[in-house]
Amino acid sequence: MNTTTKLLGSLLITATAVSCGTGSQNHSADVKDPLANSPVVGQYVQVGNDKVMSCDQKLLTDTVRLPLSFFTEEMDIIRLDNRDEALIGETAITASENYLLTHTGYPPKPIKLFDKKGNYLTDIGSIGQGPGEYQNVYDIQLDEANDRIYVMPWQSAQLLVYDLKGNVLNPIPLCLRCPKSKFRVDTKNETVSVVVLPFEGLPAVAWTQDMKGNQQSYIAPGHLGVPMDFSNEVSSGFNMQDVFDVNILSIMPTRVDSLYRYDIKNNRMQPTFTMKFTADPIPWHGYGEWADYYTGDVSAPPVQVPGGWQNGETIFYLIDKKTCRGAYFRLYNDFFGNENIGWPSMAFSNGYYVRNIEPGNLLTDIENALKNKNLSDAKRKKLTDLQSTIGENDNNYIMIAKLKK
Repeated sequence: MNTTTKLLGSLLITATAVSCGTGSQNHSADVKDPLANSPVVGQYVQVGNDKVMSCDQKLLTDTVRLPLSFFTEEMDIIRLDNRDEALIGETAITASENYLLTHTGYPPKPIKLFDKKGNYLTDIGSIGQGPGEYQNVYDIQLDEANDRIYVMPWQSAQLLVYDLKGNVLNPIPLCLRCPKSKFRVDTKNETVSVVVLPFEGLPAVAWTQDMKGNQQSYIAPGHLGVPMDFSNEVSSGFNMQDVFDVNILSIMPTRVDSLYRYDIKNNRMQPTFTMKFTADPIPWHGYGEWADYYTGDVSAPPVQVPGGWQNGETIFYLIDKKTCRGAYFRLYNDFFGNENIGWPSMAFSNGYYVRNIEPGNLLTDIENALKNKNLSDAKRKKLTDLQSTIGENDNNYIMIAKLKK
């Protein structure tokens, strides 16, 4: 076992954490420090050359409910183009300053590019196995500034490349075939940085290469290697400028682990956060990083029910990077009737909150929001005005809010 792993696995928080009470706290949009009354739940410890926040789950005693507007600018609701060629499902969306890019979803559909007014612009590639075609896509980069869209399919030995007009450009050969991977292309400097789910036998967990597939640097998997099980994942939020955050989600089996940053310049995986869990064996869990907070989720194992399995309860936490105060948390959309946001620890990606919703589901959500007796007159009017314009045969709607700087 690697020294870093041993250290991260054996960290015990010895500093006294003063509990400030238990229970649930609701916060409004003007709150300045939502965790001010929550206990200290961790501390920074030295691991090699790095300072890693080590949190102890048993010290998380509070639950806070936070408004989306605490983290984001004003939210817009965009009605997508209703032409047949523009229709989409409830897929993931990648956003940039002026564009929206759909993912393939399941069953796979072609990636589609829209502007921020909802106008359909073009398909990006197509479903298939020929040049510029793909089946299932694991990661996408929308590089608006350089007129490029990069697409990483599952089990791929190349990165697909397009311009914003939908033209298929020459693909970028990859040093290794990638079962599941996250990446970032530096178009100006002509480099590609990749973090792969490091199945046993792969020689690298991360590497940087040029556009022709020539390796410039790489990091061996070491203790980060995972069994060949496609239940495992690799995730990155990309919510901070020039930060390539990495979470190797080892579900089968779970293990002591850490959140990392891929330090491309110094060719290293820098540990940043770890959690000591109360359950044994270690539960399913994930880590994430925002500008001022560490966040994550903890899931109980699935339970057997008549006819199949049901997911265990999942809880989410938020920890202030400066004060080490933390709490379980829920996130609610105060721009839209104060409804709770699912999977709040993964609410943001590429600097945005984005929700892709079908018109029928949007109408249901509006009806539920209007039942809230505490809704302001202004928000009630905004919702009823929107409600009157929605047709059940419309294309999807996109809720989008940019993270505050």
